[in-house]
Amino acid sequence: MPLSRTELKVGYGRFYGTKEDHSRVVSEDRFNELLEAVKDSDQSGDALTNLAQRYSYVFPDDRSLTMLAALGSLVEMGAGTGYWSYRLRAIGVDIVAIDQAPPDGDRPNRYHAATPTWTDVIAGDHTALTAYSDRALFLCWPPLFSTLGDSLTYYSGNIVAIIGDGGHRTARLLGLNEAFSKVAMSPLRALEPLPGAAATLSIWRRSRQ
Repeated sequence: MPLSRTELKVGYGRFYGTKEDHSRVVSEDRFNELLEAVKDSDQSGDALTNLAQRYSYVFPDDRSLTMLAALGSLVEMGAGTGYWSYRLRAIGVDIVAIDQAPPDGDRPNRYHAATPTWTDVIAGDHTALTAYSDRALFLCWPPLFSTLGDSLTYYSGNIVAIIGDGGHRTARLLGLNEAFSKVAMSPLRALEPLPGAAATLSIWRRSRQ
């Protein structure tokens, strides 16, 4: 049985809070510290991949967290290790995290090694979005050609926040440009970007019919 984040205290710093609910947690981890330590390393490629699989493929800065927090209640689809949801819960955001194969579950995850999740991540796919139209939809670095590109087929809410690179290494959301209008955007640091393809957080609001 995998350790919970409250039990795992070696190698990644101390952790507080529980995975069983959406209560506020205290964010005290070493992602930024480790990211800075490996950026000039001769083996930075492998180190960055390890960090991406353990934490996230995109580093959450304060500006992006603030932008997401301003959207109200969220549902994150394709949450992976749950790191972004963990950071958002740490600042009081009500967020439901969902992934088809949580890394601490029984099914293998193609993008994250077997590891304890940072917060509670529910097992489920994009079809579960039919139950969350009252929340803003959040996707962080959805893999290219994954079924996450079809998320809007099942999401009838009004706000979408997506972190991606415009379809180079991340999936394009089908129907996004047709049904939504972009209202905000901010650059972000991806750990494994395609050269010349910038990572951004973009916020979209459903257009009036």
